[in-house]
Amino acid sequence: MDYIFRDIITFNQALGIIDENIEKMNEMETIDLKGSNGRITCSDVYSINNLPIYSRSQVDGYAIISGDTKNADKETPVKLLLSGETNIGEPAILHPGHGKCIKVPTGGTIPVYADAMIPFEDAEIVNDGIIIKKPIPVFNEISNSGIDVTRNEKIINKYTMIEPRHIAVIASTGSNEINVFVKIKIGIVSTGTELLYPGDPYIEGKIYESNGLSIESELSKYSTFSIKNYGIIEDDNDSIQRAILKSINENDITITVGSTSAGEHDMVYKILENLNPGILFHGLKVRPGKPMVFAKSGEKVIFGLPGFPVSSMMLLYSIVIPKIFLMYNYNFEYPVIHARTAEQFNLHRGNTDLLLVKLLRRNGEYFAYQVGGDSGSISRIMKSNGFSIFYSNEDHLKKSSELDVIPFNTSIPEILIYGQYSPLLNKIPYNINSRSIFIEKSYDDIEESLEKNEADMYIMNYRNYIKNNNYENLKLKMEYGLIYNVLDYNSISVMYEDSGLYETSRDKIKKCDNIIHLDNNEIIYDYVKNKRSDAGITYKCDIDKDIPYEKLGDIIFYFYINKKSRNYEELSLSIKTLIDNYSN
Repeated sequence: MDYIFRDIITFNQALGIIDENIEKMNEMETIDLKGSNGRITCSDVYSINNLPIYSRSQVDGYAIISGDTKNADKETPVKLLLSGETNIGEPAILHPGHGKCIKVPTGGTIPVYADAMIPFEDAEIVNDGIIIKKPIPVFNEISNSGIDVTRNEKIINKYTMIEPRHIAVIASTGSNEINVFVKIKIGIVSTGTELLYPGDPYIEGKIYESNGLSIESELSKYSTFSIKNYGIIEDDNDSIQRAILKSINENDITITVGSTSAGEHDMVYKILENLNPGILFHGLKVRPGKPMVFAKSGEKVIFGLPGFPVSSMMLLYSIVIPKIFLMYNYNFEYPVIHARTAEQFNLHRGNTDLLLVKLLRRNGEYFAYQVGGDSGSISRIMKSNGFSIFYSNEDHLKKSSELDVIPFNTSIPEILIYGQYSPLLNKIPYNINSRSIFIEKSYDDIEESLEKNEADMYIMNYRNYIKNNNYENLKLKMEYGLIYNVLDYNSISVMYEDSGLYETSRDKIKKCDNIIHLDNNEIIYDYVKNKRSDAGITYKCDIDKDIPYEKLGDIIFYFYINKKSRNYEELSLSIKTLIDNYSN
């Protein structure tokens, strides 16, 4: 019987079902401290010694009995006889008594009966001792044994992910072992006859497998997981079933990728429904990620992820990883940045949107731009630096709305480049590129934003030059032309409407009924070269000499660099250099 999306559930309902069906990990092991980073403690951790272990000096100075200095002042200084010294790492010696002092280095053991240290710079040296001109309080510049941590004090709670700071404390107490939960075993099964391994020769109609590799790489960030990738399994029911059952038998959790939709040729859900208890939900009100499956075989858990790369990765981030950690009773939470939307966001009413965004930091605030595209476009994740989990009963999220964003890393760009794509963007030096985001917009959006002085640099490649004294204007002339398989073309690939190439090429475009709008110039070249379209219009610099080319003209790119930007001089110099290099 075919399993269909009968009862599509919400994102929160899915989380609840998973919570109820995740089995808690009970098996533990004792491991060396050296390999404990990222592991989860299965019991409270107690100190086996005081910290510091011995009373030690915080300064280079002299160990004294503080009572000897209670009446000391400039008029009646106190002289103490220097009666020896200690070296770092040596056991405590006996202090010789009142009227005497012992030289002690920073970190050295405080002599027995001494109760204060006076730094070298606070004492006046005489031939056989020191002179002190002020009272020294008891325990001055001394770290007493146990003042930081006492023996048998709880230092780490159960269900804690061990970090280097924890290791530092545990090691300082003298312990070299820690009790942790065993690693969770995770199997990855990627399905699809159309898949090739990266590095294999390309075959027409095939695609290179990326989901399994990216999921394995993401899970490998966590040292508390043990990952086994079963490779590519062809779309054969028996083969997929054997691979899934093998993974279930060998692992605590199985993650399948692909073949989870409700189509006639999708097999994973049909196999999972025959397990016991089988499928617990199939289909989510989530975009992207609707075809997700969650199932169990006995106590073993199976997450079935869609084959589209963005769908599988976003479900991995938002559902799978946090819920795997639930097996440890560990509350996994991503760091969150509170941002405001810098533009209107497109949403799916009544669904939870897993939004990919570009984050920008400006004057202590964070702004988010939506990274659009379909769920098969894996480059969307690469172009993003964060994501948001957002439910709405509306089709849009207004500009300047609050949005919680989970960053992919801690480096948030501060330079905003706004406007129309230029091939010159690919050549911007690393010191700028690593600190900037590019937001591609139409002419009207550019003009409105430019008047508000929002970006560090604007790029425009058609219509008239805008005069604005707040910006330095730099120009670049780029040749564009027609590439073709046949001159009498019936189909033509061009950039999207409102782009410079589209607007300036209307005469060549209007005679053709079949117009294919593409996202960038490199794809136009690929479409024509592989005969997906008869012709295309693109920049000369984006094509090779292996295809016929006819010059159509030149386009002027205007680079408006904000003079009020803190990055103005750096941007101006870089763009001038790039323009000079291109022109020469």
